[in-house]
Amino acid sequence: MIATNVSGLVAVTHALLPDMVARGSGDIVNMSSVAATYPYPGGNVYGATKAFVRQFSLNLRADLLGTGLRVTSIEPGMCETEFSLVRFGGDAAGAGKVYAGMTPLSAEDVAASVEFVLRQARHVNINTIELMPTQQTFSPFTVDRNLI
Repeated sequence: MIATNVSGLVAVTHALLPDMVARGSGDIVNMSSVAATYPYPGGNVYGATKAFVRQFSLNLRADLLGTGLRVTSIEPGMCETEFSLVRFGGDAAGAGKVYAGMTPLSAEDVAASVEFVLRQARHVNINTIELMPTQQTFSPFTVDRNLI
């Protein structure tokens, strides 16, 4: 996750950014997650890498002021993609349980948010889009009631 979500993002940005700045135009749309803002059990490294993506995007936006480039962080919630199978080691039943009884976001839903960002007039920058299925909300705080 760190290699892909952090190191990969930095490497690709470093490779493409100089030409974009030289052209004075372009869009950078990075994929973060609601896990960047809302922690959940078992999401330690994933949430941390997505928090990096979010903050990297915001800082990049600040650094690119006056260049004509736009930077956006897309932050989806539960989204059913082939990544679910990867996450569960190819176990389709296990991956399916995550979305049982609810309708998650689809890749098309997330793509529509990217399209929305890119269709804005050039003088408009969408900093962040956070989207979730209507059947998902923020995790409640969990309290351990065992006395110490």
